[in-house]
Amino acid sequence: MSAGIGIRIGTVTSVATLDASHDPYAPRDFATDEAMPTVERRTALDLRPDSSPDLAALSDRQQRHLVTGFADRVGDPVPLIDEEGNSYAAEDLFATATHVLVSELSHDADGSDATIVVAHPDRWTGYTSDVLREALDRVGLPDTTLVPESFAAMRWLEGSRGQQGEGLTVIYDLGATSLGITLMRTGIDAGVIGTGVHSQDFGGSQFDHIVTQYVLDTVSSSRDFEFDAFDPDTVGALVELRARCSEAKERLSYETATTLTVDLPGLRSETRLVRDELEDLIRRPILDSVELIRETLHTTGLDVGDVTQVLLTGGSSSIPLVAELISSELRVPVVTGPHPGRIPAIGGAIIAAEISAAVVADAPPAPPAATLADATRPAPRPAPTSSSASASAEPAGMSGRKKAGIVVAAVAALVVIAGGGLSVGTALTSDDKPAETVSENTAGTTSTTAPGTTAAVVADTGQGTDSAATTQNGLPAPTVAADGTLVPAPGTIIAPDGTVVADPNAAQNPAAPVAGGTVPPAGTAPTAPVVTVPDVTAPSVNVPSPQFPQAPSVNVPKIPNPLPETLDRAEGIVDTTLGGVSGIVENVLPGQN
Repeated sequence: MSAGIGIRIGTVTSVATLDASHDPYAPRDFATDEAMPTVERRTALDLRPDSSPDLAALSDRQQRHLVTGFADRVGDPVPLIDEEGNSYAAEDLFATATHVLVSELSHDADGSDATIVVAHPDRWTGYTSDVLREALDRVGLPDTTLVPESFAAMRWLEGSRGQQGEGLTVIYDLGATSLGITLMRTGIDAGVIGTGVHSQDFGGSQFDHIVTQYVLDTVSSSRDFEFDAFDPDTVGALVELRARCSEAKERLSYETATTLTVDLPGLRSETRLVRDELEDLIRRPILDSVELIRETLHTTGLDVGDVTQVLLTGGSSSIPLVAELISSELRVPVVTGPHPGRIPAIGGAIIAAEISAAVVADAPPAPPAATLADATRPAPRPAPTSSSASASAEPAGMSGRKKAGIVVAAVAALVVIAGGGLSVGTALTSDDKPAETVSENTAGTTSTTAPGTTAAVVADTGQGTDSAATTQNGLPAPTVAADGTLVPAPGTIIAPDGTVVADPNAAQNPAAPVAGGTVPPAGTAPTAPVVTVPDVTAPSVNVPSPQFPQAPSVNVPKIPNPLPETLDRAEGIVDTTLGGVSGIVENVLPGQN
């Protein structure tokens, strides 16, 4: 049998619910309180030193040894301090309260092996959730699942109304101290729309203050009395009166009238309060909250016409006027349960039961309730540890620095490959082709002539790498060395223009070849060695080929060569000058030849 416990710890009230149904996916009726075993307490931890930690009852108004305010401060580095001067982290108090609820519900309803789900506010960050998980591990609840309250509320809606079709649901969570508005898309694309709104301008505490002020005005108008607002007895009496006004507000949610007692120094009376009076007092704040719904829809680009339904959660949503005004103002259906404040906890319990049903058979069982009860008291906040202690706690194996070095080296290798590719050179062989260098890169494979060689000269003169080849003038052709350079045959040299001619000093060397290309038997010209290069397969890396812009073509006009015309003009000028000089000489030196 699957079992799940749903927990919701609010600012003022905490709820734990157990779902032990045989089929967690079947629809169920939440019209009665007995639908699921439930524990409801004040969010106030009793940490008196002579007893185990406990949560105060809803009707318990004493404040001694109680620590409150931790539900909204999970992840806050500033600790909370109790009456004894002990400081605690808020997440440790939150985890302790969770442990108390689980222990009590497991003891009362036999849920010791149940899966636990905690519903937290939607505005929590990932850091806040991680901090709470660590705190839950410290109190013995390591397998607790955390879900946002909006998801837990939607699971309650599916459990009570069935699978939701395509539409838009507005979750209106009116709690004791704040109002949360979340937009949820249902159907195929189910999920949260936008970031939602969280406002502390609306809540049950605001209603309590309005009712208390109204009661004091009513009492003071009927009789004369004076009291000192700074007197401790008066302060205590006012705190008690506010609590009674809150209870009267809650009773008017299901009754039409109630009576409360006003007990102040010098004054004691009974005051009657009816539902119509309460509704007149809180109508304006509720209408303002409806306007906040419109603003939230407008912020996300939606309109009231896109809303399919409004789901009411939170304890203050049980006031009938809330559903009435939202339905009449927005013209949409309003859905809620008999106890709106329990909806997130019930939805969390259903999710926990589903998780429990899907767990494999060999999963380790949850610790029994007796073991849980031994580790509920939160430890005082420890002193911060140094960074060296954190470094020493690094797990064995490859260090983070070494892993980072490997990653950097891999990235550097990819950069080199992408930039220049892998070059594999092939040496010259005895073929009749010039030496080539094969360059393989990610853009393709190209073949180019090896730089620094005279292969072009060999091609022009009809030469090759064969030692028996001759040039056009009958001289033995040069050979090509392994590095690509030409080696002239004995008795020949390579002229500056690249042609092969006879060595003028060959007569002095008896071993030099004679005209006609014969080679003396003393030796032959060395041939190029055959070098075998192993086949290297370059890794395939998908890097896009760089695209370089092409230079625009420019038509440059052909400039005629002025050299011939200039030479002709110069020749004419020389002839004319010489003729003139000859005439002058003949006139100056007549008769002399």
